[in-house]
Amino acid sequence: YITQQQLDASQALKEIPSPVVPPARTKSGEFTASQVFIVHGHDEIATLEMSDFITSLGLEPIILHIQASSGRTISEKIEHYSNVGVGIVLYTPCDIGSKVGDLTGMYRARQNVVFEHGYLMAKIGRKNVCALVKGDIETPNDISGVVYVPLDGSGGWKMEVSKELKACGYTLNF
Repeated sequence: YITQQQLDASQALKEIPSPVVPPARTKSGEFTASQVFIVHGHDEIATLEMSDFITSLGLEPIILHIQASSGRTISEKIEHYSNVGVGIVLYTPCDIGSKVGDLTGMYRARQNVVFEHGYLMAKIGRKNVCALVKGDIETPNDISGVVYVPLDGSGGWKMEVSKELKACGYTLNF
């Protein structure tokens, strides 16, 4: 899944501190249509690639672990920083899951990804959440009917994400 070039790029990024831009302050129930909340697992390459893409569109990516905690629990941080118009959820093969006693497991996203996906659908509306899937992984069946965008290596997902952002009323810089 990872090329040497991607690995080298991610190592270089670890040496350069990421700029932390505080999210715009919004009143309760008000959403910021210039920010995109990115839900992710352990696939740092996919997360960085999505963040760079969102930035290239003139929008501000919100990645939870980069934001200040200010004494908040993780749930409180999610609530505080998710006053956005769109959420992007990255389902990447980070864990393996199976039924008890089953000796064969299937790749799946981390449990926080599934939780935050459901949270965002409830908070900002299902139509404002775009889910991308990398590889052949198990997707949650409690949200059956959700259309997942393949997170392909050729970047075809960028057009789909742009289309979803436009449908949610975002203005994109191309």
